[in-house]
Amino acid sequence: MGDALSEFDGQLLDGLDFCARTYALFESVRAQEGGVERLRVRTGIVEKRLLEELLPICRYVQTYYRLGRYISVKWVNGSQSYDAELHQSGEYVSQGFTPPVAYLEATCAMHPNEHWIGKLLNAGKPAFAPEGISKEKGRDVESEPIAFSGNEHLLRFAPIVQSLIEKKSGIAYPEHTSLVVQCHLNTLYTLEDWRELTFIVERAVRSTPFQEVLLFDGVTERAVPLALQRS
Repeated sequence: MGDALSEFDGQLLDGLDFCARTYALFESVRAQEGGVERLRVRTGIVEKRLLEELLPICRYVQTYYRLGRYISVKWVNGSQSYDAELHQSGEYVSQGFTPPVAYLEATCAMHPNEHWIGKLLNAGKPAFAPEGISKEKGRDVESEPIAFSGNEHLLRFAPIVQSLIEKKSGIAYPEHTSLVVQCHLNTLYTLEDWRELTFIVERAVRSTPFQEVLLFDGVTERAVPLALQRS
């Protein structure tokens, strides 16, 4: 399956073609024996790159690809500071609103216990909110239902997103780099919850060097560009 990434690595693809190929790869992995289980825990390099880089890049492309802004993607499977190189054309570029060459970094915001969710499901056990997962020495991991009061779930998750953006902001990236943050939320969010979360994060993050910061929910695919001041 490692060869499955070769059709992406270093290849300049039209953004919409990139999305179609990524979705085809996802369905191919999912249809294999044990594919769903591997996707849940991201143990293999293909599953990890697919879920943590390729699919978030697709979400970015689907948000910004439009008339006058045509995006081609070159995903790079290496140790460089960014995940993809973007080549852009169209009236938005010729008028100077967006650069012809840009870069994209993909990352995930999640509770520290999030990785146990997939492991519990693969073991045939129930999995609730990550805050309700406990692991004591000598005992099996357990997940118990947890209740949130008011906007408590937002106030617990927003600092995770804030900390991640601030951490990424301290890394040296090429000029014109954008950040796409995939959120593994700590419970079910209504549309109003999602909007409030973005407002909380916008108020908490003072500035960022990124050209754009796109926040999206990995489950519902809701996405919103954060209104952040550039440093």
